[in-house]
Amino acid sequence: MTRGRVDWYSAVIGYGFIIPDDGSTKVLVRRTNIEGSDPLENGDKVVYEMIQGGEGMETGRVSKGGS
Repeated sequence: MTRGRVDWYSAVIGYGFIIPDDGSTKVLVRRTNIEGSDPLENGDKVVYEMIQGGEGMETGRVSKGGS
């Protein structure tokens, strides 16, 4: 699992971006890949897996709690 921080997320639109802790390029996060009922907030620490999406790499399962 990869650790990062939510850069921007909109529950209304249903997607946002995560900045990986390793400093690599921002990655897309979709509402459908967020585990749990708590919505993501800007600045939240998260852990996630990477998957190949239709337009490149994006997050797979995402959950709060990355340290």
